[in-house]
Amino acid sequence: MSKRTIFPIFLPHAGCPFQCIYCNQEAVTSNSLERFSPPDLIEHFQLKFTALLDRIDGTSSPGEIAFYGGTFTAISSKALRQILEAVSPWVERGVFTGIRFSTRPDCMGREVCSLLADYPVKTVELGVQSLCDEVLGKSRRGYSSEKVAEAVASIRDRDWQLGIQLMPGLPGDNRLTFFRTVRRTIELEPDFVRLYPTIVLSKTVLADWYHKGIYQPLSLEEAVGWCAGAFDMLLQADIAVARMGLHADPELETPGTILAGPYHPAFGYLVKVNWWRREVNRKLAAHCPGEKKSLLLRIPQRFISEALGPKQMNIDYWLNKWQLDEVRIKRELEWASNRFEAILQ
Repeated sequence: MSKRTIFPIFLPHAGCPFQCIYCNQEAVTSNSLERFSPPDLIEHFQLKFTALLDRIDGTSSPGEIAFYGGTFTAISSKALRQILEAVSPWVERGVFTGIRFSTRPDCMGREVCSLLADYPVKTVELGVQSLCDEVLGKSRRGYSSEKVAEAVASIRDRDWQLGIQLMPGLPGDNRLTFFRTVRRTIELEPDFVRLYPTIVLSKTVLADWYHKGIYQPLSLEEAVGWCAGAFDMLLQADIAVARMGLHADPELETPGTILAGPYHPAFGYLVKVNWWRREVNRKLAAHCPGEKKSLLLRIPQRFISEALGPKQMNIDYWLNKWQLDEVRIKRELEWASNRFEAILQ
């Protein structure tokens, strides 16, 4: 999936039936935790939308206008219509290519889907988090994997693009249940997936559980390993991975905000570095080096940084693991995909 231009508007906690155990929108989006009343929500939207239009000029690439930070389809139908009515004319003018939003799987019922069908909705992102009912229960999500399947069917019936967000490392999750979730996600055939490893933010239920020793988050190494495996599975299924790890944000990185867990500002990069390490290992394992001590890697130019890793750590790793004398890199300018060749000499 080629990278799309997205113009986000954050509506913190708007429509959310409750605060999820891991959620601290103030930290994640640098917005207040205030829950909007309908008039306040519309006023907040109008201010953000006006500011967005002011930032867009004739040179901006058209893209989807996106509503994040809350449960978009759970706000009142009146407020939902007001927002959609305000945005739709700008889609018709070509300023935006469509409407995108994130929501919960249990907030995509028949009535709201019928309402949305009157507007130029293009993409729906479901905060699925897990497809293991035990994990969903322990994480107090309030729905089952069956409800996720129903929401996916509703989205497919409308021919909207489908995104699924997963959170490895939730309470009750383990490597087995996570990869079972990934396999079930692939069966749902989403257009793209986001992977957000669970981190412990201050002022959350999860923070309380962490302090009491009830919950232990994944280490950074574990999260990178899990996500590298998921990335590979999704890649093999031709499903795009839109993002891995939370966006870096000054508020998020304020001391005391993140209490524990696998946060890294370049988490997605670390996952891809790990993926390249694994892929080269697979190639070499299939053709045991034996007496051959030189490795030539032909890699597309655009993937060189990911393949070699920070300070070329993957080269050092391959030298040591396979007892090689040298690893040489040939940059392939014409190769566009993540195709590569590993040649032992």
